[in-house]
Amino acid sequence: MKWIVSSKTSLTSIIFAIILVLSTRSRSQTAEWTVYNINNSGLPNNKSLANGLAIDAQGNVWIGTGDWVGGGGGLAKFDGENWTVYTTGNSGLPYNGVFALAIDAQEDLWIGTGDYLDGRGGLAKFDGENWTAYNTVNSGLPSKDVSALAFDTQGNLWIGTCKGGLAKFDGANWTVYNTGNSGLPYNNVDTLSFDSQGNLWIGTVELICGQEGGGLVKFDGENWTVYNKANSGLTSNDIWALAFDAQGNLWIGTGDDYHPDGGGLVKFDGENWTVYHTSNSPLTWHMVTSLAVDAQDNVWMGMCSGHTTTGGLAKFDGENWWVFNKQNSGLPHHTATGLAFDTQGNLWVGTYGGGLAFYLAVAQPVFDFNGDEIVDSADMCMMIDYWGTDEPLYDIAPLPSGDGIVDVQDLILLSEHLFEEILPPELVAYWKFDETEGAIAYELARGNDGYLFGDPVWQPDGGIVAGALQFDGIDDYVITDTVLNPADGSFSVFMWIKGGASGQVVISQIDGANWLLAEAAEGNLMTELRSPGRSGKSLLSHTNITDGNWHRIGLVWDGSNRTLYVDSIVVAEDIQDALGSSNSGLYIGCGKAMEAGTFWFGLIDDVRIYNRVVIP
Repeated sequence: MKWIVSSKTSLTSIIFAIILVLSTRSRSQTAEWTVYNINNSGLPNNKSLANGLAIDAQGNVWIGTGDWVGGGGGLAKFDGENWTVYTTGNSGLPYNGVFALAIDAQEDLWIGTGDYLDGRGGLAKFDGENWTAYNTVNSGLPSKDVSALAFDTQGNLWIGTCKGGLAKFDGANWTVYNTGNSGLPYNNVDTLSFDSQGNLWIGTVELICGQEGGGLVKFDGENWTVYNKANSGLTSNDIWALAFDAQGNLWIGTGDDYHPDGGGLVKFDGENWTVYHTSNSPLTWHMVTSLAVDAQDNVWMGMCSGHTTTGGLAKFDGENWWVFNKQNSGLPHHTATGLAFDTQGNLWVGTYGGGLAFYLAVAQPVFDFNGDEIVDSADMCMMIDYWGTDEPLYDIAPLPSGDGIVDVQDLILLSEHLFEEILPPELVAYWKFDETEGAIAYELARGNDGYLFGDPVWQPDGGIVAGALQFDGIDDYVITDTVLNPADGSFSVFMWIKGGASGQVVISQIDGANWLLAEAAEGNLMTELRSPGRSGKSLLSHTNITDGNWHRIGLVWDGSNRTLYVDSIVVAEDIQDALGSSNSGLYIGCGKAMEAGTFWFGLIDDVRIYNRVVIP
């Protein structure tokens, strides 16, 4: 279809029509996420396991489906449009529970299948036409439960099994390593990875919750080196996933459901161990079961548990974290059991119950031109101001870099993102308070969910922006994990409030300082977050925030200046040498020590915290 716009009036009509259509249309996918499941695609089963994703040179996505307790839907191939399913009934697949996939130099697909309960399964090779099956009867395969596959630089296939240890297959000969004939500490091998020197790293696990495997192993072809909780920085002996970054650091996914004090993500640089856990990072679960490193050297990890709905997907760039879950993204399930990047850098995510997810992880054009964190008519008007020019900011279509002119193609692409919230990377915490029930306030930026205590009441239609949370002024509050340390640098915090009384606190840091509150005499906005030195003092405004009206209040710290805002107007500012240090979590709705009289009586909505200066 060819579009012709002859006048600004015609263009305005097109914009109006687009807005009208999109405002009344319900979309099943977000712009970045696409979900495939048994109801909307040819995927035969919604469950896949950690090593069950592979992408071939033609860009086909291969998905192994399976269940820890047996069975599965077989193997699926997706070419972007068509699905092909292979099962024991229509192919040479030895079992429909597929645990592991790997592609060799000839582009043949190797498939590990199994059933941990009764030992059905085996190994298969598929060249696109012919199937070859290997099992414990016709080969040297030590177990029918094949859980991990990896090729070395010589083309040898290394096979991790459940209960049978490790096997090497060179195409003709089999070599088996187990606890009885080698330095392998445990016969359940769940993950394999080679480093740049050709050393094989092996992760062992125990599948029974509450018990642990033998830890991590390095095998150089002759010598075995075992790392475990007793002799290294590992906090769990269950090793589920391994991945190397461009610097040669080994990233390790660990954990056991029943041992929450251990596990998490571990980095090993050959000498030093660094552990990232729910206690010291935004990870939402201590069991990391899948890993992948993207082209920018970001580490992506999937969390999984059979005993909680906590988990999801996380990205770590070495400093900053991004957490994706069902509440803040298009991820369809709280598990992320398998990860694989395609040739365009987009991420495919297997889940244990939600099907297959596609995340458009490559760089996207800027759609929020004015930086107000939402794509709306203001952004459309900005694009129209540059209509017919070659301004690169607005020449966004076709992807990835436009066609040299701002025209209707760009407008259509922008309209596909209309009304989307655009969360900047500097937004480190965002509680919308739009839930309708439950005791969790979901955090949309980093997954730092808040937990309700007392009996705060959700008000689905009572907020300034959709819903809000009603506090009773007696014992209601929300508690969160650490968001930031005020002493570390610039930050900003904003929220909407209604109600309250003198002396009541909107947000505070546990055993730290009251960040924003209504001062005790007249209910004016103030902050007690100040320098720890003798010059430190509270900052008090002369603007009342307890008059029963909605107000957006804020505190901004730029490293030397404190500024208080009410309804986007500066109401107080001063200079401080520094701010007091605290790594504690936050209270929303009460004071730092939960003193009587500090509990908020009223509504709080749309709490946002940034690690930079924000001027409303």
